[in-house]
Amino acid sequence: MLQIGDIIDDRYEILKEIGRGGMSVIYLAMDNRLNKSLAVKDIRKRQESHSEILINSLVVEANMLKRLDHGSLPRIYDIIEDEGDIYVVMDYIEGESLQEKLQRDRIAPAESVIDWAIQLCNVLDYLHTRKPNPIIYRDMKPDNVMLTPDNKIKLIDFGIAREYKVENATDTTNLGTKAYAAPEQVSGVQTDARTDIYSLGVTLYHLVTGKSLNEPPFEVRPIRTWDPSLPEGLEYIIEKCTQTEPEKRYQNCKELAYDLENIDKLTRSYKKVLYQKVSVFAVLVMMFLTFSMTAVFGYNGMKKEHFQDYMKVVNEASIALINGEEASAIELLEEAILIDNKRPDAYINLLDIYISMDETDKGIAKIRSYMNGKYGNIHQNNELLFKVGMTYFDENRDYQSALKYFAQIDEEEIEAVQFYTSLATSMGSLNLDYDQFLEELIDFEQYNDTLPNDVKKVENYNALANIFLSYRGQIEEANRMTIQVIEKAQKVLQILDDKQLNVLYLDKFENKLAQSYYSRAIIEDEESKKRQDFHKAIEHYTNLLDYDTFANEEILETIGVIYIEIGAYQKAEQQFKMMIEQYPNYIAAYVQLGNLLLDQEQSKPEEKRDYSTVKKVYQNAGQIKGIDDDDGYKKLQKRLMNFNIQ
Repeated sequence: MLQIGDIIDDRYEILKEIGRGGMSVIYLAMDNRLNKSLAVKDIRKRQESHSEILINSLVVEANMLKRLDHGSLPRIYDIIEDEGDIYVVMDYIEGESLQEKLQRDRIAPAESVIDWAIQLCNVLDYLHTRKPNPIIYRDMKPDNVMLTPDNKIKLIDFGIAREYKVENATDTTNLGTKAYAAPEQVSGVQTDARTDIYSLGVTLYHLVTGKSLNEPPFEVRPIRTWDPSLPEGLEYIIEKCTQTEPEKRYQNCKELAYDLENIDKLTRSYKKVLYQKVSVFAVLVMMFLTFSMTAVFGYNGMKKEHFQDYMKVVNEASIALINGEEASAIELLEEAILIDNKRPDAYINLLDIYISMDETDKGIAKIRSYMNGKYGNIHQNNELLFKVGMTYFDENRDYQSALKYFAQIDEEEIEAVQFYTSLATSMGSLNLDYDQFLEELIDFEQYNDTLPNDVKKVENYNALANIFLSYRGQIEEANRMTIQVIEKAQKVLQILDDKQLNVLYLDKFENKLAQSYYSRAIIEDEESKKRQDFHKAIEHYTNLLDYDTFANEEILETIGVIYIEIGAYQKAEQQFKMMIEQYPNYIAAYVQLGNLLLDQEQSKPEEKRDYSTVKKVYQNAGQIKGIDDDDGYKKLQKRLMNFNIQ
């Protein structure tokens, strides 16, 4: 066993013991050459009680980590074998594990958990996309997630991680912590990326509820059963992550990260507002299309009165939906199907209602029951097949199911399906070739450029923008391409000059442009381009304030943060003060303003510093109910204490 003061390899000086497990002891050490604190894991190979297999697993862990390079993973600097022991020299991670945080606080704030979850998705996606073989972590739990003082996560303990190989039918071991292990892991079936997603879901459940599956009721229940104030979107995400069958979970971490980043859009109220906008437009478009088809094709011999009866009921359903009467709208659409079971309109509108109610699976099941019963031969209708396929593609991100429906569609009637088929195949793959994927996206964009200016062209541009945004971490030019396709879509909207269509898309496009310019500015190296993109982001975020789709508080906060990024501190200060006046209970505005004022005072000579304004902001924030549970407020409080300001 190492002693304090021992020096390994004439370089690493042991300072103190900081942890131990069954086969290893971890020490804080000093790299005397670089004058840097590191951690040394002493794998005690000499003890006979340690099997060769377990010792080898620790060595495999070290060698695996040595090949990886990600900000949320500890770096391995050296592996030294000396007198029967193996020393692994790695990053020293300052902070605490999420398990330690749980033991102290019992639960973690949902806002913080969502932020940690996005970080964990990013690192898991990195592991799952390694080549030639993805790495499956297999031991996600609060104990193995470190939280640094700046709220960044580090994933530790790769003792049971393994490389995923398609030819393996089973795992060689089902090691893992039982409370967090997926059903397939416990049973010894081959694990894949979805196994880690299940364990992440259980981890998130434990963090926001304080409930471990090792204690009653020994199951994952909807999180708002325990706390009704928790976000509806987070409840949906956790439930989807922890489905027993892997096919029903998120299929990869990109899908999961997208929902976490857009969690407010998973609420029923958001989808209801959005659907009401869609339905107004849908009525007009549907009536235009149906009457046009009547003139050209005669509707397969349908009598004019029969068609008018059908359209009357479908339009009544749309009006009921606008009035918020979903149940009545469903009944009317089912009545329309009885009048004419061959037309796709009522089926498509029926599925849209269930999507707006956040009951997509129920809606798909109902439509499939009609299709499986070959009701009016609707199972062969290309429009309905495409709608169901796109629902799996867009809503569920279930690309395998989407492909089943795309395969049944006549490509001559719906040409775009060939591109969505190719994209679904790529996005459903665990080993996505991003270069090839980018070529597919560019081909689709170029194809869409040649289409007539209509709603389908706008929809395709919007779909491309969503995909580029989702993969901006993997596709270098994703932000630029997002901006490019949205600007093309906006030109089409100008040509069409359709007010209802503008209502449907303009707010979406402003949001995507704001995100893309902001994201591109963050990674831009050239200062002039960085500032230009930040100003464009401010412009589009400001435009978003004209719509009621997004939370104004968050938009205003983001604008203030961008002002700080470009050094416009006075504007940022004005922004946060204005926010406090408009939204006196919005904690983040006080935290942002307090930190900004504190930074400004610290930049002054000591004799000119005046913390009275900072103290006032801090004291005013302290009056808000629940403020003591806010992580941002706690950090501001800690900063003030460090400077003896209270």
